Amino acid sequence: MRRTMAVVVGSLVVVGGIAMTGCGERPDELGPYVEAFQAMDTYHEQLVQMEVALKADQVALAAGTSEVITAYLADMEKVQLGKNKRIIAGHNKVKRTLAHALKKIVQPDFPTFPISALKQINVIRDVVITHITTLEKRWIEEERPTEFPLSWPAKD
Repeated sequence: MRRTMAVVVGSLVVVGGIAMTGCGERPDELGPYVEAFQAMDTYHEQLVQMEVALKADQVALAAGTSEVITAYLADMEKVQLGKNKRIIAGHNKVKRTLAHALKKIVQPDFPTFPISALKQINVIRDVVITHITTLEKRWIEEERPTEFPLSWPAKD
């Protein structure tokens, strides 16, 4: 009887402690991640400029496409991730796409460089837009007071 009473009292203390302190709120992972990903906008703008140059047959202006993708991938590696599986999955998808693009893109002196570079830029754009859209949906679901800051840059 005493043992049962001790277990019941102990359980009530634990439940009461959880109720008083709360079950624990999840830390904000979306806000800091969006802020970190917003730093990648410079790469997005550079890729758009290179896409415009390639479409205008100004291949020399887009010769640094591989270097931009390499720097983008290096900065993506530095982003601190939390435990949110959706954020991690999207982030890793962008990183895999960048790494794959580096393997597929040919050297600027090859005749197929414009086609290769355009294709890789388009693939990167599509994956980044999908990632941004997913982040935006989460932003809206969490009813954040500020406007969602991410978007793929428009072509000028």
